[in-house]
Amino acid sequence: MKQIKFLHNDQINHIKWDNCIQNSINKKVYACSWYLNIVSNNWAGLVYGDYELIFPIVFKKLFFFKRIYHPLFCQQLGPYSGDQKLLHNQDIVLDIINFLDDRYRKFECSINHFCTNMFLKTISKNKYNMSNFVRINLELDLNASYEDIVSNYSTNHRRTLNINFNDLKWDIMASGHFRQDYIADFLDLYQKHVGNKAGLKSNDYSIINKIISECGQKHIGCFVGLRNNKNKLLGSAFFISCFNRSILLFNVSDKMLNFNLMTFIVDKYIKKHVHKNHILDFEGSNIQGVKRFYKGFGAIEKNYMHILK
Repeated sequence: MKQIKFLHNDQINHIKWDNCIQNSINKKVYACSWYLNIVSNNWAGLVYGDYELIFPIVFKKLFFFKRIYHPLFCQQLGPYSGDQKLLHNQDIVLDIINFLDDRYRKFECSINHFCTNMFLKTISKNKYNMSNFVRINLELDLNASYEDIVSNYSTNHRRTLNINFNDLKWDIMASGHFRQDYIADFLDLYQKHVGNKAGLKSNDYSIINKIISECGQKHIGCFVGLRNNKNKLLGSAFFISCFNRSILLFNVSDKMLNFNLMTFIVDKYIKKHVHKNHILDFEGSNIQGVKRFYKGFGAIEKNYMHILK
């Protein structure tokens, strides 16, 4: 078996790293080098062979030791490979866990669903003093007609879509550079209705801004929003589209409205992307109300494992 090497960020060949992600069975934008550069100050990687399998490591420096943590806005990380046998190779998995256990006093990581069962079977939780639990992820296959997809909407979602809102107007920006005034409006609304409750700090909003701006430059982002007749932004969602997958990364709506504006916004995005070999990834939530809302679009669970030491 080839050796797994630990590489500092400046030792990583970022082209080979991103090619590995591009060719992986379980590819996700979260592990791309440019995305990791935005969401973390420090990241390194474990590399098997000639970038045949990679494992991103995001860490914080805490006095005399380092701690692996899971960064915000980066739902799933773990091993990535285009070879399914490598992803399920127990020796490689144990080498990764042994390395993390030896090098870091504490660690947490979210492992994508391709490796969930393997990790459960392989890892001795008592030996490593680890715990793990399932996190909900919800996905909708858009390779169908709009009529077929809507037929799987919940009764509540279909009822909401029958509400007349002719006094509202759409904001849709699908590619290119996003207007800074729109991003500012979005972040103001996001801070008021999401960020304050979540305890986000000024640096977190800076990261959100950088993700959105970079996605605009790469032509892989999309905003869908609604304004009232006074041009006030009432709700908006930001989707990042990469590897035939659109991730609902950020979304917010005015909680003072007497109906769920996000139902219209998500439905609008679905309507524009049906009949495509494409997945709409809601990212999901273990919060029952949020989970129920996303499931209302016919999304199904594609869960993953969160491992904590």
